Parts: sequence; structure tokens; C-alpha cells
Amino acid sequence: MKFEKIIDSFDYVQNIIATVEGREVVFQRGDDKFELIIQTLREVTQNSHEMPAFGVSIDDLTREEMKSGVWIELCYKEVNSYEAMDFESLLINIEKDWHGFNLIRKNNEKYDGRCFYLSLQNSMDKLYDVVIDVCNI
Repeated sequence: MKFEKIIDSFDYVQNIIATVEGREVVFQRGDDKFELIIQTLREVTQNSHEMPAFGVSIDDLTREEMKSGVWIELCYKEVNSYEAMDFESLLINIEKDWHGFNLIRKNNEKYDGRCFYLSLQNSMDKLYDVVIDVCNI
């Protein structure tokens, strides 16, 4: 599927893999915790601005970084495309006090290549708190 804005893809997420300090929890569409994460992600990204990404992802380095911190991976049923870049999932590193983030594309089972970037009006604090809470960490 192709999207006009990257945030439009959030409506098609099938499951979310939340990773907190290396521990993974999977939430399926329809689960109250899934819905809370997606709703909070939409709130945080409301009135956001897409900008050129500051970097690219290298699979080995990204997987190493995922061993610590707070992450969510938005997983889709099929391969999607935005700005002529395919993705099967989007990975987000969530940090308090951040006012923007990369959406790291996973394609062909690897976190490789250019990312998307969203600049936010507010911080990611609320999303961070929600993910920590629903993961019971």
C-alpha cells in the first residue's frame, strides 16, 4: 500500500512489538494496550512535520541499539511504500524529552537504509510513559 503521509500508515498496523531494555512484548490489533499505544502515537504525532532523516539505518548497529532503551516496532500485514521506499515495519526509538524521531524502515527482514523523520510539536514523554506502563516495566 502507498501512503500520502507516513502517519497515515498507523491505521494499518497489525501488531506492535514493544522492547524495553531488551525485553519484548507483542500487542495485537484489537487489544486494549495496542489501541492505547496507537492512540498515544497519533496524539504525539498530531501536527508533526516530516523532514529529511538525519541518517540511515545499518541492521547490525540498529539491532545492537535495541538491546537497551524503549522501542516500538509497528508491524504491517504487507509490504508498504512511502516516498518510493518500501517497509514491512517501522521501528521507533522512544526517548523522553525528544521532539522528533526517525522511523526506521525494516524491509526484507533488515533495518537497512534511509529512514523517515518526524519533527514533533511536543515531546515523546507521553508515549514513553504509556509504553513503559503497558509493558509492566
